[in-house]
Amino acid sequence: MIRRSFSSLSFLQSLLMTLCAATLVFLWALYFQQKATSHHEALAAKSAEHLNLATIAAENLRQLVDRAQAIGLVTRSDMEDLGQRHRGLVRMLAEDPVFKRMSLYDGDGQLLSASHFDEPHRLSAQWLAQLHTHTGAYGFKALLPVIDAPPSATVMPSWRLPFMLPLIDSATGKMDSILVVQLDVGYIAALFEHIDLGQTGMMRLLDHEGRERLRISNSGVVVSGAAMTPDLPGDGEVSGRLVQRSAATRYQSMYLRVPQRGFSVIVSQADDEILASSRLTYQRQLWLNLCMTLLILGSLFWTLRVLRKRQEAFNALEQAQQVNQQLIESLEEEHRRSSHAAATDHLSGLHNRRQFLEVAARSLSSQRGKRRLMAILFIDMDRFKSINDSLGHKVGDMLLQAVAGRIRRMLDADDEAARFGGDEFVVLLAGERTEEQIDAWVRALVQKLSAIYSLGEHEVTTSPSVGVSICPRDGQDVEDLIRSADAAMYSAKRAGRGQYRFFDPSLNVADVEEFILEQAFGNALKGRQFVLHYQPQVRLDSMLVDGYEALVRWEHPEFGLLYPDRFISLAERSGFIIALGWEVLRLACETLERWQSEGRQLRLAVNVSALQLHQADFSDRVLAKLSRHGIAPQWMELEITETTLLDQEGRAIDHLQRLRDAGMNISLDDFGKGYAGFAHLQSLPLTKLKIDRTLIAPLSNSPDDSPIVSSTIILAKRLGLKVVAEGVETREQVVCLRLAGCDVAQGYHFSRPLSAAQLRGYLPFNDATLNNAPFMDAAEKTCVQ
Repeated sequence: MIRRSFSSLSFLQSLLMTLCAATLVFLWALYFQQKATSHHEALAAKSAEHLNLATIAAENLRQLVDRAQAIGLVTRSDMEDLGQRHRGLVRMLAEDPVFKRMSLYDGDGQLLSASHFDEPHRLSAQWLAQLHTHTGAYGFKALLPVIDAPPSATVMPSWRLPFMLPLIDSATGKMDSILVVQLDVGYIAALFEHIDLGQTGMMRLLDHEGRERLRISNSGVVVSGAAMTPDLPGDGEVSGRLVQRSAATRYQSMYLRVPQRGFSVIVSQADDEILASSRLTYQRQLWLNLCMTLLILGSLFWTLRVLRKRQEAFNALEQAQQVNQQLIESLEEEHRRSSHAAATDHLSGLHNRRQFLEVAARSLSSQRGKRRLMAILFIDMDRFKSINDSLGHKVGDMLLQAVAGRIRRMLDADDEAARFGGDEFVVLLAGERTEEQIDAWVRALVQKLSAIYSLGEHEVTTSPSVGVSICPRDGQDVEDLIRSADAAMYSAKRAGRGQYRFFDPSLNVADVEEFILEQAFGNALKGRQFVLHYQPQVRLDSMLVDGYEALVRWEHPEFGLLYPDRFISLAERSGFIIALGWEVLRLACETLERWQSEGRQLRLAVNVSALQLHQADFSDRVLAKLSRHGIAPQWMELEITETTLLDQEGRAIDHLQRLRDAGMNISLDDFGKGYAGFAHLQSLPLTKLKIDRTLIAPLSNSPDDSPIVSSTIILAKRLGLKVVAEGVETREQVVCLRLAGCDVAQGYHFSRPLSAAQLRGYLPFNDATLNNAPFMDAAEKTCVQ
């Protein structure tokens, strides 16, 4: 479709250019044709007008000469009868002003009579010869003779125009006398003064040899004028058109020959003047044509530009369509991949949770329609966390892939399997199995998954804890069945490793509660159900509160206030421990910010899990949180456990070192509970050592009761560490710890962990600068005893 549009656009561009070119050619061809036609018509009209004017002038002159000839005949007769030669001619001149002079000669050219005494007594032989030649050719007609001495080209000889008129004897029919009449040039010019010849127009009178004898213009008789070339043709047509030039000016001349009288009349006018009106008209037409041309070219340019823009838009559209097609194909391919990825766990290749729920819902509907049993197995691999922590995530991933492969190989055509996350797998058993066959299949699965795994250089032994629920006995939908199988799995895990249990409503209440808590953990974090309680830490030298330890509590809407022993292990097992650690840090930062806004400069200790320390951005996030709340690092203390020493990559120690360099206090919690020794302490950037409550409990009145505690305090001091005793519950323990050199103590003897509201009523919290500390008297009395 777009390619057809491209060809249409190209054709339209060519068509427009062709039409515009044809229009311009037609416009200018018409202009030049009309201009040429107009010039021709103007010249033709003027030539007709000039020919008509020449005809009128020639006719007038002929009539004047003929009238003079007739008058001459009458006058001669009178003179013959009366003998009044001179007076007759004078009277004749007086009666007609056009005649300036008259002379009467006999046939031989001898003067008979004259109007003026200075007329020549004899006609020149040249004139007589011209007259005889003329009468022989045209009869006894008047003749404009050629003068003896031709005038110059620019000056006329006189203001008289001579004509020789032969007079014939009526009896013999032969010429017996010659009348020479000289016409008044000024009078003749006056006859044409009302004729508009134009600024360059002129009327000329030529003799029979083509010599100019008279030139008249609008201004009158021209006595000095430039010669006109070429001359009138010697013979040819009686009238016609002649192109002549005078200097650099081109003239159109119309001539009329009167050979019977021996003269020719030429009317001439410059071409420029004749064509001036036409040229003015076509000059305006030229500007109009130029404007039309510019308009057409501008319209063509604009149209071509629009079409080019449109073609560019079509090109861009085609490219966009190609790109879109490629994107669509890529998106379809990506959709196929993403759909597969969205439905598949990337590590195990099994269904993920969302896809499994959809597939299980269809299977449940099918099994119900066929009145068959359907079982859901919830599988959790034992010891997976310790394997993953000790051997690394790579080995842990390989173990999960191997478990998924063993499960997949045991499935029938109608069965499905999925990985829900971590080390949790779910299997759906459909088909035509009975409850006994389901039991046998689960037993075989437990044996298969309990076999040794060869993972690269490692051989790993693990086992599954499996919970089984059966539809319709244990639930009517997939979610209920999964929940029941999960509860049964917890029951199996409590029974030992490598066990499986079918769901039973009479399961241990503790197992059910733990299952409920695990299901509610995510919502508890989102709903901010976790709060902090604060236990004071007391300096034994001054018996003043040195700071507080933040202890997390869960305000469960159903079970009430829960202590860490109810949910910390659950958080570690279900993978919520990291999110819980960041929630505790957030609450601690808000607490310190609130205390500092109230003017309380107190230190707050927070417990951090080993998993949280393994995060790549742990130290960055901690410092960012402190900066965001405006808290100096020295007012927060991190408490770590001995499991941090298991960090093979050293990432946790790097984080601790960076935080210690920033000014934060680091303390090792529960020392003496595990396997950590003083050799390990040198690798940690510690500021405090917290002795576990199990070592503090045996103390009574003497530090010798527990040489381990005394030795620990001495060695910690030598390492430059402060010592904190946990779980101090009696005055005797306080005395012994003071005597042993312990720095700080915390426990029920001083205070139980306090909520935020209880802390407001705690006296040392309200005035941390009391000189008479509330714990001093009791300690002194014990020492005295």
